[in-house]
Amino acid sequence: MAGLQLSKKKLRSNLPLFVASIFMVLGLLSANPALTVISIIFLVLLVKMFWRPGEPPVLFYMMGYQWLQASILIFYGNIEGLPLQEMDSSQYVVEATWLSLLGLLAVACGLRQAVGKSYAAISDPVVASHASQLSVRRLFFACLIAIGLSGAMGVIAYVVRGLSQPILIASWLHWVIVYIFAYTVLSQRRGYAALGLIFALEIVIGFLGFFSEFKVILMIFLLAALAAPSALRGVRFRVALGISACILILGVVWTGIKQEYRDFLNQGTQQQVVLVPIDERIDKLIELIGDLDSDKIAASTETLIRRMTYVHFFGEAMHVVPQRIPYEDGKLWGESIKNFLMPRILYPDKPMIDDSIRTSYYTGRHVAEADDGTSISLGYVAESYIDFGPVWMVAPLFIWGYFIGRVYRSLVRSSRYPLFGYACATVLISIGASVLEQSNVKMVGGMVLGFVLFYFIQKIFAQKILRLLTVRRNPAEPHY
Repeated sequence: MAGLQLSKKKLRSNLPLFVASIFMVLGLLSANPALTVISIIFLVLLVKMFWRPGEPPVLFYMMGYQWLQASILIFYGNIEGLPLQEMDSSQYVVEATWLSLLGLLAVACGLRQAVGKSYAAISDPVVASHASQLSVRRLFFACLIAIGLSGAMGVIAYVVRGLSQPILIASWLHWVIVYIFAYTVLSQRRGYAALGLIFALEIVIGFLGFFSEFKVILMIFLLAALAAPSALRGVRFRVALGISACILILGVVWTGIKQEYRDFLNQGTQQQVVLVPIDERIDKLIELIGDLDSDKIAASTETLIRRMTYVHFFGEAMHVVPQRIPYEDGKLWGESIKNFLMPRILYPDKPMIDDSIRTSYYTGRHVAEADDGTSISLGYVAESYIDFGPVWMVAPLFIWGYFIGRVYRSLVRSSRYPLFGYACATVLISIGASVLEQSNVKMVGGMVLGFVLFYFIQKIFAQKILRLLTVRRNPAEPHY
């Protein structure tokens, strides 16, 4: 019987590798054999490097999502039976995909070098103890207060433009409370109704805004569900599957309605503003969702796939750089550092960042700008190529990965309250550094400011916050 149990355990541990092997064999028969096999090998490597049971899988999420953005067009082409070159209008889409994967490998290596060994063996007993002492009721009301404060801070950031970035980053702290609430409910296995109310409220708030902010609550809940050592079984696994289904469904729905809904919100002004009251927004959402039929859903699914991929503008840039514009020798990364070192509160005349201007310049094609109600960036991997070319681009990407790894390591190991540290690291990295299309000029400043803010809040306020959220026990029982 013991041998049978050992065999089952060994089978489960080898199952992912077995499945990956099957897909690699199928990939050899696909329309894009080399890219398919390399992409699958890269995914397996990411699992080995960043799936750390007992820690929130934010590092795996960060790298896995960017891998998906670089690779999804490959697999979509395989489904359609078409080579990658025929799936995109960019002449260099194949080369851009290869370089995107190479760049992400450099980021992953820097990240892995910085984070070191897993902290779970030390943190698991402490996290479990703290989570068992937290009050679900107090956390529920803390989430409501945090949501209200976050909304107020968004209004203040709009008014006080000179401090808008630090104010908006400070508003991310409300997600720290939401993460702790979700983790506590799943650990204590009670309070699901309260958790569901917060989930629904955040989804509604996200849909009522101009941007798809509902994605954040889905991401935070998913990472909280997968943070425990037992994440791949029991209630946590079922919750993770349910959230994953919600991500897919809501992503398709939002893609199908967002253009018409945004035109309604800004009343045709083409600005990223909301000019209609809440009740009218709700009525419009109900109307648009009700109008979705099978044809619209199919079209929305294809649009979502193409929106997720982020190699098109990279390919367009390769058509221009270095043929018409020489490599910039670090200019773009230098601008990102300079922008951070010149806060708007001290330099009020500093020009507003419009990613589309940079994209238009380096692709030779006009793209919609801020005046058109949108912003389109090249992505930080493409910017590294423009700076240093296809070989030396890996150097700044490795350094960037190393920096993110040190941010994660510092946050999760900087206090006696690893649950709070895990929440801070999850929120900061998942929001600030997890998408391929981010421009380095925004990404660097946001991550540095976020790290400083989260680090000091964790050092100064973590104990006080957790004490306020703790169930009052009799003196003989342990407490904060």
